[in-house]
Amino acid sequence: MRTLFISLMISLGVVHTGLGGTEAKTLVHDRRTRSYRVHIPPSYREGHPMALVFALHGHGNTAAKYEKTLGFNTIADREGFIVVYPNAVAYGPKRKQLWNGGGIYGIWWAGRVDDVSFIAKLIDTVSAHYTIDPNRIFVFGTSSGGFMAHHLGARLPGRFAAIAPWAGLLAFNDFVTGPPVSVIHFHGAQDKGVLYNGLPNWNFSGVEHGIRLWAKRNRCKSAPIVITDDPNTLVRRWAAPKGAGDVVLYKLKNQGHEFPTHSNCNLPEIAWTFFKSHPKIGKN
Repeated sequence: MRTLFISLMISLGVVHTGLGGTEAKTLVHDRRTRSYRVHIPPSYREGHPMALVFALHGHGNTAAKYEKTLGFNTIADREGFIVVYPNAVAYGPKRKQLWNGGGIYGIWWAGRVDDVSFIAKLIDTVSAHYTIDPNRIFVFGTSSGGFMAHHLGARLPGRFAAIAPWAGLLAFNDFVTGPPVSVIHFHGAQDKGVLYNGLPNWNFSGVEHGIRLWAKRNRCKSAPIVITDDPNTLVRRWAAPKGAGDVVLYKLKNQGHEFPTHSNCNLPEIAWTFFKSHPKIGKN
């Protein structure tokens, strides 16, 4: 009888075992059906809280393609955390997906969609179905997803412990009051699309200015520590009190907008190493 009951609950999506794998799901937000993918590691057990990582694709990409190429699932299976891959909404004649990451996107056609409240609802939805540690919720994003990662950290500081944008920028005047959010930002100095010096006409700060704004917001020390400075990479860290709100900038000196694929710069691995050492530990 007990076995039959558990089987029924599993079929209804109420009980989740450690079988692992990815599920495609939907939810309704603002009268629009939104889709996303959830990857569960084999080690998952109901009642044992796990970290949650949101992985946000770039402009024109999809959750399924991003999941396939990013490599986060392998890390999740090894380390034991859940990954959610949401889909942005498609726009324009070519129907390419794009996040509303603040700045000009908030007044352009992407502004028709409130992606901040969508992700907030998605956190609640996933947390209702799986045992999530609310102090270990993170976001990684590429390009348009990188803009969105900044926007989520700025607008939902109470929900996210840390963010990791690649080739995204912080919108002007984006912060709201809340606890510190740790940041590790990756950017190619030769990026010709999302310029290292910013997109001021689109209401987005340059990388250096945006990072210093995060450091100031998180009450970090004003002078960064240089961790690495070689012909390819400059890595600096702005230290926050008790590590809550550390800000790290990876400047890839010879990299353009393309996602780096060389083995010594595995961004998901670097991001996860940062995430697991930067849970949310309190409020300002």
